[in-house]
Formats: sequence, C-alpha cells, structure tokens
Amino acid sequence: MLIGMVSAKGSPGVTTSALAVASRWPRRVLVLEADPFGGDVRAGLGGGEWPSSAGLADAVVDLRSTGMDEALRRRVHRPASHAPPVLAGLGCVGQAPSVAWTQLATALGRMTGADTVADCGRFAVLDGVTPLLRVCDVVVLVVGSGLRAVRAASRVAPLLHDELGAEPGDVRVTLLVVGPDEPYSSPEIAAGCGLSLLGELPRDRRTADVWSDGTPPARGFDRSPLQRGAGRIATKLVRAGTAGSGAA
Repeated sequence: MLIGMVSAKGSPGVTTSALAVASRWPRRVLVLEADPFGGDVRAGLGGGEWPSSAGLADAVVDLRSTGMDEALRRRVHRPASHAPPVLAGLGCVGQAPSVAWTQLATALGRMTGADTVADCGRFAVLDGVTPLLRVCDVVVLVVGSGLRAVRAASRVAPLLHDELGAEPGDVRVTLLVVGPDEPYSSPEIAAGCGLSLLGELPRDRRTADVWSDGTPPARGFDRSPLQRGAGRIATKLVRAGTAGSGAA
C-alpha cells in the first residue's frame, strides 16, 4: 500500500504528520521523503548525523541494477528507536524531475509485507512528484485551520482532483486537518475543499518537536495527544487504502 501526503501553501509541516502517523502504523511501514523542494528529515529528526549513503538519490541509482527490496536494505535508515524506517529525500531543489517517480512508486506499491507513507511536501503541478501521487492508493492533503491555510487548500484541492483523475468526494483524495477550530472546523474545511475528511491531528508542539527537530521524546510520549491522534489516522488510512486497492 502506498499513501501520499501533501500540503498547500501556508499549511503545517506535512513531514511531522507523516512521521507521526507512520510511527503508529499497525503493520510494517516505510517513510519515503519525496519532497521535490529538498528534504528536511536528515537535519531534523536525523540531527545532521544521517549516513551519507542512506537516501533516495542512492536508492534510485541502485534500482538500475537491483530490486526494490535490496535497494531499501542498503539505503533506508531508522534514526531512532521511536521512529519509523526512513528513505531520506533529495538534497536540493531541481533533482525531482530526474527521478522516475512512476517506476519508484509502482515498485514500492508492490512490496510485500510493508506499506509506504510518502511525504511529498508542498503540492505543485510541475514539481515532478505528481506521477508518484497518481500511483498512490490514498492521497492526503494536510491543512491547518487558519484562513490562509484553508484558502490555499481550497485552491490545491481541484488541482489534485484534475491531476489524479478523481471526482470531488472521492475517498482516494482526503483531508487531514492539523489544529482544527482555529477558527474553522474540520467539516467546514472539508466542504470548502470538496474533499472527504480523513480526520484531525491536534497541535502538540512538544511532541511535534520530536519529529521536526529531533528532540528526545519525553516520558509519556506514546500517550501524547499527537501520538494518539496519529494512531487513529494510521488505522483509518490502512482501512481506506485496503478498500481502495480492492476497488481497483
């Protein structure tokens, strides 16, 4: 199963959401950092101490001569015991169009015994990552509830529908609201975007810092509001992805 997560301009970090959700995934999972504008996991969760050869660029080279399982074995890194395994992203802007995203996504989707949550960063039609999103079982638009974030998401949602060949309300394209009711409610945002509502994640700065800045998890980390919410979202995504795969 392949899940893609994107954000719109002015929205909260999709990377934090992807890592938190994947950390509570009910079965084996990999996080793919596919942000076309360059990844931040190495500097954030990795604290700058990521192995130099553990990343997407090297995995893409490996795929020319070996299978996906072997490429991931060589290049995936688990930066901490509380973190999911991660295939770190590209080092700089401009590399994304050179990646065979469709081939990569198809290979990931066919992996046996493991799912992939792809952090695709801020959505832009011409960023080179759209082919990956087209292969996803579910695409999640991550959005805050402030006016600027909601306006940006309402503009991105129709583009997602067009690029993915989905109709408004299609459960394959869904909405995740971070920090609802600031001031808009999740149902209001979903209606304005024409997207089905996957659910919500609370604003939980202390726990978010674990994923964005590599802060050591405090006591009770697994019971924190963000981690509990991420567990609910993970369960919903597994169900939605399984249903979508069956329908396909």
